[in-house]
Amino acid sequence: MLHEKLLEKIYEHVALLDEARKRRLHMGDMLGLYAVLHALQVHAQAVIDYLLHTCAVLGVSVETPIRCTQRLEEEGLLEAEEAALLRRLVRFRNLVVHEYGSIDVERVRRIMEARGYLDAAEAVRQLHERLRARGLLDP
Repeated sequence: MLHEKLLEKIYEHVALLDEARKRRLHMGDMLGLYAVLHALQVHAQAVIDYLLHTCAVLGVSVETPIRCTQRLEEEGLLEAEEAALLRRLVRFRNLVVHEYGSIDVERVRRIMEARGYLDAAEAVRQLHERLRARGLLDP
């Protein structure tokens, strides 16, 4: 059930970020930038929570979300490209939360323009389908 709720939260934020992209909120407006950063942060945190919950369901003990992606890749639940993308997402979220004074606005623009948040959501959706196929989703 938590897997489903987290997946819903991820896609809710994909929709919010798409709306911000459509409105071009992140382009030079400090308030818009902060709104986008918050939506990206919540999206990333939901992805991280999904990954950590998955590792817990599998009985895999990990110290960090990055190590979790590595273990899920080792288990064949994430493709190499998906795992690399999700590790970048974790690092970006850490930057937004812990080093907010040094955020590269151009990087945020690139994420928004390329819809990198959708790529991350799709990687989690693929993981979700693999978990379902193996009967590993939480009840």
